[in-house]
Amino acid sequence: MKKIFFLLLIVAAFAACKKTIVQDKVYDNVIYDVGKTAIYQSASQKTRQKTATQFTSILYADLFQQQIPSNELNDLSVLFLANGDKGMINEMLVNNYMQSPNVKIPTNAAMRADVDKFIDNTFIRFYLRNPTAYEKYYLKNLIQNDASITPQLVYSSFVLGDEYWFY
Repeated sequence: MKKIFFLLLIVAAFAACKKTIVQDKVYDNVIYDVGKTAIYQSASQKTRQKTATQFTSILYADLFQQQIPSNELNDLSVLFLANGDKGMINEMLVNNYMQSPNVKIPTNAAMRADVDKFIDNTFIRFYLRNPTAYEKYYLKNLIQNDASITPQLVYSSFVLGDEYWFY
């Protein structure tokens, strides 16, 4: 009886001391799904102000439709910190970007061909909301009645406006 008990004890000890093997899985091509950006109902829903780095990064993405290179963002962040007149730096940055041949801006002919679509797309692109009826009416009249209004001028006005600083 002692032999059987001893044998069972040895079998139980070996069964209990089983090593658990853990395998790590390595994924080399992970794709993250980025959800759609929510559109604000009005400008009053924007309550948080962007930092200078956020402003610069978002401005670059809005104008060039791609992410800003990290070395350029670092250089511009230092420039923002070194200068006290943020408005002047913003204007210089926007004017510099607007002169770039890589900026994604519709042509003047495309803007004038479908002014309503241009206005809607511009508001969504820069303010993440649809224009109010008055904003659309005013901007449409301005574009249609003044031949000197260009897409570059409209885009510059949007990004230099106070609303662009908030999200």
